Amino acid sequence: MDQLAAFGQTVLNGLLQGGVYAAAAVGLSLIFGVSGILNAAHGELVMLGAFTTYWLFKLHGVDPLLTLPISFVLLFGLGYLLQFLVLNRTLGAPLLVSLLVTFGMSLVMVNTALRVWSADYRMMAVPYFDRSVYVGPLIVPLSRLTAFVIGLAMVGGLYWLLQRTELGRMIRATAQDWEMASLMGVNPRFVYAVTFGLGAATTGVAGSLVAFYTPVEPNMGLTYTLFAFSVVVLGGMGYIPGVVWGGFALGIAQAMTETYVEAGLSLLVAFFLLYLILRFMPAGIMGKGRVE
Repeated sequence: MDQLAAFGQTVLNGLLQGGVYAAAAVGLSLIFGVSGILNAAHGELVMLGAFTTYWLFKLHGVDPLLTLPISFVLLFGLGYLLQFLVLNRTLGAPLLVSLLVTFGMSLVMVNTALRVWSADYRMMAVPYFDRSVYVGPLIVPLSRLTAFVIGLAMVGGLYWLLQRTELGRMIRATAQDWEMASLMGVNPRFVYAVTFGLGAATTGVAGSLVAFYTPVEPNMGLTYTLFAFSVVVLGGMGYIPGVVWGGFALGIAQAMTETYVEAGLSLLVAFFLLYLILRFMPAGIMGKGRVE
């Protein structure tokens, strides 16, 4: 029974982490699916969202949950400006161009954060996040459960926006054929900027969720860039619902490895899954991803 409970706890931990991975990756999938841009600065947006929540809580005593809309608005503005002023110039260029431009953006963000905040690790101490929910023999930390629920709700909300709203129809039309969309009165450059803004905003909120239960520091972005790429490839490039299954797959695989093999191999697991999917299932585990 103890072994069965330990196995269940491992799967639960993987699912909880996978929900946050899905939230962190959905913006990357959205941006690539609409504009074809692979954002190498994606993890740095996670880092900025995490620091937004940390500093609002530390300096002004704002409840971490109330920082989420602030992270969303701030990162939306940043993403909109980056796309409108910089990345719109790379549209139609080879994929490598957007990778190099966003890689340069990531270097600027990381080094600015290091200069302003130093490389120290910082952790929030939120009293109600120290509690846990007990389900039989399973322990569910409240901080991770909260992040999991909000993360999946955000992914669902973004999918609803794309499927059910006028803005979503504009985004999907532009992704399918920007020339035809422009003939119908849609401004593709505006849509691309809004799309990048939405991607950055959801990524920033995911960073805020990460800050609920892990330390934050300026160099954390690289790890989340890798995890987000892995999740998006697992679920299918540009396929929004796929990030949920990709996040769960990566989270459970990492939890199993850390429990039964060796802790600290999470990056290796991500690389290994990324290789397997690219090699044998380039359209993702759902078979609905975009293949370049």
